[in-house]
Amino acid sequence: MSSLIDPDSSTPKYMQLANFIKQQIDSEVWLPRQMIPSERQLESQYSVSRPTIRQAIDYLERLGYLYREHGRGTFVSPRKLQKGMQELTSFSEDLQQRGLQPGQIIRSIAWVTPSENIARRLEIPAGTQVMQIDRIRLGDESPIGLQTSFVALAPGEEITQADLEKSGSLYRILEDKFNQIPTEADETLETTLATVEEAVLLHIKPDAPLLLNERLTYNQYRRPIEFVKILYRWDRYRYVTRLARKSS
Repeated sequence: MSSLIDPDSSTPKYMQLANFIKQQIDSEVWLPRQMIPSERQLESQYSVSRPTIRQAIDYLERLGYLYREHGRGTFVSPRKLQKGMQELTSFSEDLQQRGLQPGQIIRSIAWVTPSENIARRLEIPAGTQVMQIDRIRLGDESPIGLQTSFVALAPGEEITQADLEKSGSLYRILEDKFNQIPTEADETLETTLATVEEAVLLHIKPDAPLLLNERLTYNQYRRPIEFVKILYRWDRYRYVTRLARKSS
């Protein structure tokens, strides 16, 4: 099985291993509460170092896919712990996990010069152009959110309307077309009120409450690749997280 880890791939070894473990969990080869192979077994099977294995396990533990029991080992988390604010998912993946059919209405795709604040967050020089993608996000064909993405691409790279219509997921396009794997994100949440235009697009009344989600997404090399703002209908969307008290 060591051939599953490609030493020549641009994807870090820990991410390759993490993706394989996640696949085993998602396909129910490894079941909730089941102990995963030990570090020694993983080292033997995939010819990767212990630090690489620990990095992969730490990553999946942060996402809620795994949990550790002191003195016993590492286990697959129950399914209810695999969803929530600690998991980085695309809008499409998120809705599918909630049992809804994701959809989109593409309002515009254009090269723009972002604000100084967005340029700074994307760690690009002021005046550098990025792709701005505006979409109405749908769940079971009903408007759920308004999404504006600012994507930092390399010279010569471009996301087209055809790409979005075919894939539906910006994260999938970034990974498949540009080998930019969305890996981590900084996210903030706050409430706001719908403007007249937002209300029309979301089929709600003006001044209805909205959930504003801002997210800065990083690739596998911890470089910012997307800054996105999403306005969610408060009656159609909620966030769930699980908190644990730090041991003293």
